[in-house]
Amino acid sequence: METSEERIARVRRTPVGLLTEDEIGLLDPDGQIFARRYQARVAREEACPGHERISIATREQSNRGDHRGECKHCGKDMSWNSGD
Repeated sequence: METSEERIARVRRTPVGLLTEDEIGLLDPDGQIFARRYQARVAREEACPGHERISIATREQSNRGDHRGECKHCGKDMSWNSGD
């Protein structure tokens, strides 16, 4: 049988996307906020009808190889850097 200390240690090692709501409650307050925001973002991106990139980079950023962009439906970061 798992002790409460062992369970907390296991929860802290578990990837955030795999935690249940009960397990999130075992995290410290900052960890709870991060876990809930992460899971909400993943759910929003999964519900997206199809990612369509829109560019939000300035001309100078694009010239340097920094191509910032996001999905016009869910806001997912779709930036890329050409490494120039």
